[in-house]
Amino acid sequence: MVFSISTFLLSSFIVLVDIPQQSHATWDADKVHDVRGRILSSATYDRLIRPSETTTINVSLSLLTVNFLDVKTQTLSSTGWITVEWEDERLEWDAAANPGVSHVYALNEEIWTPELFIDNSLADVSILNDDHVMFKITRHGEVEWKLPRIFTTFCNVDVTYYPFDTQTCVVEITSWAYTLDEISLKVTRESVHTEDLKPHGEWTIISTSTGENVLYETKINGVIERFAQVDFYIKMQRKSGYYISSVLLPVLLTSYLNNFVFILPVESGEKVGFILAVLLALAVLLTLVSDSIPSTSINISILSVYLAVTLCLGVVCCLLTVLVIKIYIKGPNNRVTPKWRLLHDKVLAPFSCWTGCPCQCGREKTEECSNELKWTHLARVMDHFFLVVMLVITTISSITFMVALAAGGELNE
Repeated sequence: MVFSISTFLLSSFIVLVDIPQQSHATWDADKVHDVRGRILSSATYDRLIRPSETTTINVSLSLLTVNFLDVKTQTLSSTGWITVEWEDERLEWDAAANPGVSHVYALNEEIWTPELFIDNSLADVSILNDDHVMFKITRHGEVEWKLPRIFTTFCNVDVTYYPFDTQTCVVEITSWAYTLDEISLKVTRESVHTEDLKPHGEWTIISTSTGENVLYETKINGVIERFAQVDFYIKMQRKSGYYISSVLLPVLLTSYLNNFVFILPVESGEKVGFILAVLLALAVLLTLVSDSIPSTSINISILSVYLAVTLCLGVVCCLLTVLVIKIYIKGPNNRVTPKWRLLHDKVLAPFSCWTGCPCQCGREKTEECSNELKWTHLARVMDHFFLVVMLVITTISSITFMVALAAGGELNE
């Protein structure tokens, strides 16, 4: 028993003594210089030769900010960095001979690098490169390259449910010079790294994903070459609070202004001026909304269709107003023709629930009351009838389009 305790204490002492000896190896600039000179020697290393027959490149994307999504030009601007990793056995060194050197750094012109290209870039159409960014090389020959960048990429925007729309944009990274048999691109993560992402005032990122793709290129001689590509998808939802108060609410209120032209009496002389002012306001709103969406016929905004329908209803109200004025100026002393009297008795009065003489809604009309119908009275009945009909049409169309926008936005999300 005493022997066992002594043996345990002795072994513990040896372990305690060995710990500082193992951690004694510290960083030394001379050793780092020796390692760099040995692995990057021009006699043993050629940066124009790839590390292996098929080199696997791991790629990941990290986002810092979403700068803007220009719906008109279909351009997404974001800030972040790309992390590229691969293995190069020529850059390994003996850890036992250099215990204090776990990694070294190299520049772009010193080591082999994959030629990567953002396939859907709109601003900087060039090979991903930065002479000021260093490459981290570990003792096992693993190379890590983190390239900060502002990504300006094309985004296929769907404005069908604007402003309740959800957009999915993609950053496509592909190999430029090396085929799939020479370089294989793989995604490191299943999603885009967004832990450091700053909030945006207009868009909220609801999900991200990644994917691997193969591009095919057919040459003149018929040979088909394959190139690896990785895709980083960013799904964003528009914050619609601002647009509800600044776009939808003015559109809804203006659409109902069309109907109030039938409340104004003809004697005021303001009916035509009023409806033309409303038409002008609708035209301005339609122009403002059209300027904020792309000029394409692939996806048509429901809001634009609603504005166009409202504008057409405004034109109809204008024409009906002119008709009412024309009927009114026939004079109060002229009798109404039989055709107009029949239209009044069978359509205008019953369907608009007109309660003034000579017609009572829901009551039988008498011959004596019917003979009192004058053009001025017919004009007032027509105003009331058109008011009821246009209110119903405007309400139905407004509810239909707003429900379609909201429900479509939810389904799209």
